[in-house]
Amino acid sequence: ISGIASILLIILAVDLVLGPLLTFVVFKPKKRTLKLDLSVIALIQICALSYGIHTVYQAHPLYVVYAIDRFTPINTNEISISKIKYDELKKSKLSGPTLAYLKKPTDPAEMSRVTMEVLSGKPDIDTRAEYYAPFENHLDDVFTKSLDTNAMLTKPEHKIILNDFIAKYGKTLDDYAFLPLVGKAKDVLWVFDRNTGQPVDVVQISPWS
Repeated sequence: ISGIASILLIILAVDLVLGPLLTFVVFKPKKRTLKLDLSVIALIQICALSYGIHTVYQAHPLYVVYAIDRFTPINTNEISISKIKYDELKKSKLSGPTLAYLKKPTDPAEMSRVTMEVLSGKPDIDTRAEYYAPFENHLDDVFTKSLDTNAMLTKPEHKIILNDFIAKYGKTLDDYAFLPLVGKAKDVLWVFDRNTGQPVDVVQISPWS
């Protein structure tokens, strides 16, 4: 849902084209400059691959933050880890995503300031690491905002997906919390086990449909 798959596909396509295609164009067994040509092609490939890896590094989700009523993946280039208050949430930017809970400012003046900054074009509140808190400490608050599965069951296409989910994982729909997960490519529902507090799977249902 983060859209990173398309970036990886472009990187793969570019490197596959740059290497074999350019080699095919310049390759002549008795060509005196063949080694130089192949060296240049290798250098171009290395540069392209390095740029691709850097792009993926910048675009990969470092946190998945629950803010207000939804989860949002926050990429490496969107956040300043140094502002995080909780040691258990501080991590290397080379690591995979970590769940976090966004605690909105309780001071009305501070909340008003943040709102005005967002309206003026500054980063939204879900990217502000100073408000991140451990996710597991706020499970009850998150799960109370689970979407109504009875409403989803009224749509035949959603009913099929939910029945398939229960057939795969067991229990009943009431044992799970269905929460919006908002991505750059598409939005889905992230399903959590209410008893363990752990994510189970993603279902391909738009939270807004």
